[in-house]
Amino acid sequence: MNKQEDLDVTESTTEYKQFLKHLPNTIDSISSLAEDVEVFGEEVGWDMAILMQVNLVLEELIVNVIDYGFPDGRSGIIDVLIQANNKEINIHITDNGDAFDPFQNESPDVSLDIEDRPIGGLGIYLVRSYMHDYDYSYAQNHNIVKLSKKLTVEE
Repeated sequence: MNKQEDLDVTESTTEYKQFLKHLPNTIDSISSLAEDVEVFGEEVGWDMAILMQVNLVLEELIVNVIDYGFPDGRSGIIDVLIQANNKEINIHITDNGDAFDPFQNESPDVSLDIEDRPIGGLGIYLVRSYMHDYDYSYAQNHNIVKLSKKLTVEE
Protein backbone atom coordinates (compact mmCIF):
# COMPACT_ATOMS: atom_id res chain seq x y z
CA MET A 1 0.00 0.00 0.00
CA ASN A 2 1.27 3.43 -0.92
CA LYS A 3 1.79 5.65 2.13
CA GLN A 4 -0.27 8.36 0.41
CA GLU A 5 -3.35 6.09 0.58
CA ASP A 6 -3.26 6.26 4.39
CA LEU A 7 -3.85 10.01 4.41
CA ASP A 8 -7.32 11.25 5.18
CA VAL A 9 -7.24 13.90 2.46
CA THR A 10 -4.58 15.06 0.07
CA GLU A 11 -5.81 17.19 -2.76
CA SER A 12 -4.54 19.87 -5.03
CA THR A 13 -6.01 23.17 -6.04
CA THR A 14 -4.50 25.35 -8.70
CA GLU A 15 -2.51 27.22 -6.08
CA TYR A 16 -2.17 24.94 -3.07
CA LYS A 17 -1.65 21.29 -2.31
CA GLN A 18 -3.60 20.30 0.77
CA PHE A 19 -3.09 17.71 3.51
CA LEU A 20 -5.67 16.91 6.19
CA LYS A 21 -5.19 14.37 8.95
CA HIS A 22 -7.60 13.49 11.79
CA LEU A 23 -5.71 12.24 14.84
CA PRO A 24 -6.64 10.78 18.19
CA ASN A 25 -5.18 12.81 21.04
CA THR A 26 -2.43 10.31 21.79
CA ILE A 27 1.34 10.65 21.75
CA ASP A 28 1.48 7.57 19.49
CA SER A 29 -0.30 9.50 16.73
CA ILE A 30 2.61 11.93 16.37
CA SER A 31 4.95 9.46 14.65
CA SER A 32 2.39 8.49 12.00
CA LEU A 33 1.64 12.17 11.42
CA ALA A 34 5.37 12.87 10.96
CA GLU A 35 5.62 10.07 8.38
CA ASP A 36 2.58 11.37 6.48
CA VAL A 37 3.88 14.94 6.57
CA GLU A 38 7.19 13.69 5.17
CA VAL A 39 5.36 12.11 2.22
CA PHE A 40 3.39 15.33 1.68
CA GLY A 41 6.53 17.48 2.04
CA GLU A 42 8.34 15.44 -0.60
CA GLU A 43 5.32 15.76 -2.88
CA VAL A 44 5.32 19.56 -2.61
CA GLY A 45 9.11 19.87 -2.82
CA TRP A 46 10.16 20.86 0.69
CA ASP A 47 13.83 20.49 1.48
CA MET A 48 14.95 18.58 4.57
CA ALA A 49 15.29 21.73 6.71
CA ILE A 50 11.70 22.82 6.02
CA LEU A 51 10.41 19.31 6.61
CA MET A 52 12.21 19.07 9.95
CA GLN A 53 10.91 22.49 11.02
CA VAL A 54 7.31 21.64 10.12
CA ASN A 55 7.47 18.29 11.92
CA LEU A 56 9.06 19.85 15.01
CA VAL A 57 6.38 22.57 15.10
CA LEU A 58 3.61 20.00 14.73
CA GLU A 59 5.08 17.75 17.41
CA GLU A 60 5.47 20.60 19.88
CA LEU A 61 1.97 21.93 19.37
CA ILE A 62 0.29 18.52 19.40
CA VAL A 63 2.06 17.52 22.62
CA ASN A 64 0.78 20.78 24.13
CA VAL A 65 -2.75 19.98 22.93
CA ILE A 66 -2.57 16.55 24.55
CA ASP A 67 -1.04 17.81 27.82
CA TYR A 68 -3.08 20.99 28.30
CA GLY A 69 -6.23 20.48 26.22
CA PHE A 70 -6.91 17.01 27.62
CA PRO A 71 -5.27 17.03 31.09
CA ASP A 72 -7.74 14.43 32.40
CA GLY A 73 -6.78 11.95 29.67
CA ARG A 74 -10.20 11.87 27.97
CA SER A 75 -10.40 10.99 24.28
CA GLY A 76 -10.41 13.77 21.76
CA ILE A 77 -9.71 14.64 18.16
CA ILE A 78 -6.96 16.77 16.67
CA ASP A 79 -7.24 17.91 13.06
CA VAL A 80 -4.14 19.03 11.17
CA LEU A 81 -4.63 20.89 7.89
CA ILE A 82 -1.60 21.92 5.83
CA GLN A 83 -1.90 24.00 2.68
CA ALA A 84 1.31 24.58 0.75
CA ASN A 85 2.56 26.03 -2.49
CA ASN A 86 6.00 27.21 -3.57
CA LYS A 87 5.63 30.50 -1.65
CA GLU A 88 4.17 29.54 1.73
CA ILE A 89 2.96 26.89 4.12
CA ASN A 90 -0.24 27.40 6.10
CA ILE A 91 -1.02 25.08 9.00
CA HIS A 92 -4.24 24.90 11.00
CA ILE A 93 -4.42 22.70 14.10
CA THR A 94 -7.89 22.32 15.61
CA ASP A 95 -8.90 20.27 18.63
CA ASN A 96 -11.88 19.79 20.91
CA GLY A 97 -9.91 20.01 24.16
CA ASP A 98 -10.00 22.57 26.96
CA ALA A 99 -9.18 26.13 25.91
CA PHE A 100 -5.42 26.58 25.91
CA ASP A 101 -3.40 29.29 24.16
CA PRO A 102 0.11 27.90 23.56
CA PHE A 103 1.38 31.43 22.83
CA GLN A 104 0.16 33.00 26.08
CA ASN A 105 3.50 32.85 27.88
CA GLU A 106 6.53 35.01 27.15
CA SER A 107 9.37 33.46 25.20
CA PRO A 108 12.21 32.17 27.39
CA ASP A 109 15.35 34.25 27.73
CA VAL A 110 17.68 32.17 25.56
CA SER A 111 20.60 34.43 26.42
CA LEU A 112 20.71 32.86 29.91
CA ASP A 113 22.86 29.82 30.60
CA ILE A 114 20.87 26.60 30.40
CA GLU A 115 21.22 26.11 34.16
CA ASP A 116 19.67 29.54 34.80
CA ARG A 117 16.63 29.11 32.53
CA PRO A 118 13.31 27.91 33.89
CA ILE A 119 12.05 24.62 32.49
CA GLY A 120 9.59 24.87 29.61
CA GLY A 121 8.79 27.27 26.82
CA LEU A 122 11.61 26.36 24.47
CA GLY A 123 9.36 24.39 22.13
CA ILE A 124 6.97 27.30 21.64
CA TYR A 125 10.01 29.55 21.20
CA LEU A 126 11.03 27.32 18.28
CA VAL A 127 7.49 27.44 16.86
CA ARG A 128 7.65 31.24 16.96
CA SER A 129 11.12 31.18 15.40
CA TYR A 130 10.29 28.80 12.54
CA MET A 131 6.92 30.30 11.61
CA HIS A 132 6.43 33.82 10.25
CA ASP A 133 2.91 34.21 11.64
CA TYR A 134 1.02 32.41 14.38
CA ASP A 135 -2.39 32.91 15.94
CA TYR A 136 -4.61 31.24 18.51
CA SER A 137 -8.36 31.44 18.92
CA TYR A 138 -11.09 29.47 20.68
CA ALA A 139 -14.43 29.15 18.90
CA GLN A 140 -17.34 26.71 19.11
CA ASN A 141 -15.58 24.64 21.79
CA HIS A 142 -12.44 24.22 19.66
CA ASN A 143 -8.89 25.47 19.98
CA ILE A 144 -7.64 26.80 16.66
CA VAL A 145 -3.96 27.45 16.00
CA LYS A 146 -3.04 29.02 12.67
CA LEU A 147 0.55 29.16 11.46
CA SER A 148 2.16 30.51 8.33
CA LYS A 149 5.66 30.13 6.96
CA LYS A 150 6.91 32.04 3.94
CA LEU A 151 9.15 30.04 1.63
CA THR A 152 10.27 32.86 -0.61
CA VAL A 153 11.58 36.30 0.22
CA GLU A 154 9.41 39.06 -1.15
CA GLU A 155 11.36 41.84 -2.80
